[in-house]
Amino acid sequence: MKLGALAAVVAAAALMAPAAASADVSITWTCASGGATGSCSTGWYTKPVTVTFSVSGSNISNANCGPYTISSDTAGQSVACTVTLTDGTITGKSVTIKLDTTTPTVSALNFARGPDSNGWYNHPVQISATGTGSVSGVTCASVTYSGPDSGSASVNEACTSGAGLVSATKSTSFQYDATAPSVTPSPARGADANGWYNHAVAVSFAGSDSVSGLSGCTSGSYAGPDSGSASVSGSCTDKAGNTGSASFGLKYDATPPAVTGETPDRAPDANDFYNHKLTVTFAGSDATSGIASCDAPSYDKPNDATASITGRCTDNAGNQSAPAAFSFKYDSSPPKLSGLQVTSLDKEATLSWQASADVAKVTVTRTGGGKPDTVYSGKRVTTVIDKKVRNGDRYTYVVTAYDAAGNSVVLKGLATPSASLLAPRAAAHVRGGVTLRWRAVRGATYYNVQLWLKGRKVLSTWPTGATLHIDRLAPGTYTWLVWPGKGARSSHRYGPKIGTSTFVVTG
Repeated sequence: MKLGALAAVVAAAALMAPAAASADVSITWTCASGGATGSCSTGWYTKPVTVTFSVSGSNISNANCGPYTISSDTAGQSVACTVTLTDGTITGKSVTIKLDTTTPTVSALNFARGPDSNGWYNHPVQISATGTGSVSGVTCASVTYSGPDSGSASVNEACTSGAGLVSATKSTSFQYDATAPSVTPSPARGADANGWYNHAVAVSFAGSDSVSGLSGCTSGSYAGPDSGSASVSGSCTDKAGNTGSASFGLKYDATPPAVTGETPDRAPDANDFYNHKLTVTFAGSDATSGIASCDAPSYDKPNDATASITGRCTDNAGNQSAPAAFSFKYDSSPPKLSGLQVTSLDKEATLSWQASADVAKVTVTRTGGGKPDTVYSGKRVTTVIDKKVRNGDRYTYVVTAYDAAGNSVVLKGLATPSASLLAPRAAAHVRGGVTLRWRAVRGATYYNVQLWLKGRKVLSTWPTGATLHIDRLAPGTYTWLVWPGKGARSSHRYGPKIGTSTFVVTG
């Protein structure tokens, strides 16, 4: 009878036997497996099991109790001990044995998903084993791989039977790179000025990746808006699909500054005119990089009543403003003054000169014979008569001419006033004829001498020297006057009157 059928019979007999007949029968059992003997386990055995029953008691007629050896894998096999008593009743015990001696096999290693890019995994991936070959069931390992990065990463996995037998490991290799490449930006050129860019700049990005290698990098450019903290961002991607990024920080200002004002180094010298070198400093403003410098040009020619000077400002980014102009009047050339003649007369000095048309003002000062005095100060003239002098004193005259811009020119002359008509003395009495003498005038080529009696001109003559003799005159009181003449008589160029005097003819 097979072991299973026997166990069933034992169980049925035990249920039908009278209690009194089997009460003194004792059945125990032990299991021996792999060199160890002990109580039988309800778990799995991995080596053949021998079940040995031990029967004791009275009224035993027959005992069918093995021992039984189980050497084939089984998910649960019962073995029984059947005892027949003398009264014909049957009793017994059975033991169920689970045996799995077969080591499982890893049949496959399965990735939870396919590679992320170009055959590479770039983030943790689960890899599970599947196995076969065990009646007790198979449990296989599952791991999540998260590094290290490697072009030949691998995992080893095994399966375990329900009985605890472990399969040989199975390996699989794959490519794993979860690290983004390093990225370095590189501008196409250096900053334009003082660390600032003032027109569009291209930025390329280069990278490196030590595991899967680079797939490609982006590039970019910056063309505004103006900012002191601008940036261009870019990235590189490796063959595993990881992307690294970086940015290139820069200062950008493409907007020229504005000129806000012009400041001359002084006010106009005279009448809104500048008459010597002028320096104009320009000022400006810039909203982003700030002003680096502004022009301060100078002007010293040509003379121009509508002159102008231009200047610009430059910001720290190297941008230049549009030119701005400062308009003004400029004249640095003094007027012309020439031909000063000083004629000393009786208690009088006459000054004459030639002056250019741009003379706007003339001053004449006198020193000598007392404190300095201003003889004349006013608009343009070419002749001044000074009657506030004394005969015999020596005077120095300074004639200064000014143009509208305040430029000046100076001429000096000397005068010693004295009686110009030398003889006869004023109111002298003479008889019959008379010799008239007067002080010669420099440059005179002739003189006009006039003789008056009782309000009537009785003589007008033009001697070339400074004397005139008249042989006979009628009695009376005569007045005589002398003027110097220059050039030909026909030109009628006379200088100031030399003098007037009187004498008396007595008969």
